[in-house]
Amino acid sequence: MAKVADNQENLKKCICGGCPTYGQCMKDKMEGLFCAKGKSSCELEKNGCLCGACPVASENKLDRMYYCESGAAE
Repeated sequence: MAKVADNQENLKKCICGGCPTYGQCMKDKMEGLFCAKGKSSCELEKNGCLCGACPVASENKLDRMYYCESGAAE
């Protein structure tokens, strides 16, 4: 598993905002790209995870889910 670059290219590919777990607090704080930036500062309710379908995760060979909860890939 690779460390994910926190850059504009990855931010454009990021699908965190479409995830069923992505809540209003995350939206208000403009959080995303959790696999690079680390876990959310918001409380979250797990409603499903799209990490497995994300191009950023695929390109970086990430194998976990819920980076919004567990933190950045290392």
